[in-house]
Amino acid sequence: MALLVFTACQEKAPEPQEPEVAEVDPMMEKFQNNVETTKAMLQAFCDKDSTKFFSYVSDDFIWSPPSVGQDSLPIETWKEAMKGFMAAYNDIEFTDGQYYAGLDEDQKPNGDVRTYGLWKSKMAETGAEQRLKWYSVGFFNEEGKIVHMAEWYDTADLTREYKGEE
Repeated sequence: MALLVFTACQEKAPEPQEPEVAEVDPMMEKFQNNVETTKAMLQAFCDKDSTKFFSYVSDDFIWSPPSVGQDSLPIETWKEAMKGFMAAYNDIEFTDGQYYAGLDEDQKPNGDVRTYGLWKSKMAETGAEQRLKWYSVGFFNEEGKIVHMAEWYDTADLTREYKGEE
């Protein structure tokens, strides 16, 4: 007589583990906050709300416009130029906004904001449509205010009528 013994083994189910939580990069969090500030500032410009628009920059703000030979201009020069732009254009709209993190010397996010987009408006004097491809870098302080804005665009586009080609 043969004795057959059958046994079965059941592996113990693994203990449920907490899912790994990705570490939040504080500089990317700072960047996201600064993107929201940038968007709010651009909307204030579109709304021609100069008081709100100016509130997003520090008292020691420096402006680097695209014009050759002009750099590190003081806040008062910038304010006058922005008031001039607000007066010169109607139906101002910022479209196709793209926001990228500024990088430090080690190519790590530093909280600053690089912005690309297209300004659409109508010249106040003639009603002619206008388009302006725009790039800027906003440098932020610890309080979330913009301390320096560097801008690049074709200054000829400020007076060129848009004829339907991009």
